Amino acid sequence: MISIDDKTYPIKEVNRYKNQTPKTQIVLASSLRKDHNHILRLQRRDYGNTKTWNTYTISREGIVYQHYDPMYHTDFLGIKDSDKQNITIVLENMGSLYKTPSGKYVNWINEICENDRVITKKWLGYTYWEKYDDIQIENAVKLCALLHERFGIPKKLIDFRQYHKDATAFKGIIFKSNFFEECSDNNPLIDIENFTELLSK
Repeated sequence: MISIDDKTYPIKEVNRYKNQTPKTQIVLASSLRKDHNHILRLQRRDYGNTKTWNTYTISREGIVYQHYDPMYHTDFLGIKDSDKQNITIVLENMGSLYKTPSGKYVNWINEICENDRVITKKWLGYTYWEKYDDIQIENAVKLCALLHERFGIPKKLIDFRQYHKDATAFKGIIFKSNFFEECSDNNPLIDIENFTELLSK
C-alpha cells in the first residue's frame, strides 16, 4: 500500500484542463531543485495560473503528493498529444551538479547540494548528480503499480533514457528525457533494471 497526500499541495481548476482523457503513459521526471522549491515556483508562475504542473511529486522523504486527479492533464511536457495521455511523476532531485572552485556542488540555479548526496557518473556531458533516496524509488514503483491498476497503463519501464522520436507512441512508463534531445531531467542514477524488477513483484 502507498499513502497519497492530496491535501498539502492541490492545484486550482485553472491550473489544469477540464476534460478527462484516456491514459497510456506515466512520465518520470526530476524537480531539478532543492527541497520543495519546484512546487513553490509553480505556485507563483504566471501569477498562479500556470498549466505546467506535474500530477504527482515524490519528496526525498518518500512522501507522495498528488496535485490533481490523474484523469485530467496539464501542459507539463508542452507536447499536446503526449500531455493528454500521460500522468507525470516528479521526483525531488537536483539533477546534474557543478563543482565550484571551493569544492561545493550546485545545480543550475546555484542551490547547494550536500556533499554526501553527490554521486559521480558521466552522462550527457555531466559528471556529478544528486542521488535519489531508496524510499523515493520504492514509492515511485508503488505509485506506478497503483496507476496501472486504475488506468491499465502497462507496467513496463522503457529501457533507455535518451531521446526517441516515437516517445509519444510508447505505452508504459517513460522518462521525460525520452521526449527531448539534450534533456537531463532524469539523472542516470535511476537503475532501470532494479526499477523493472521491483515493478514485476
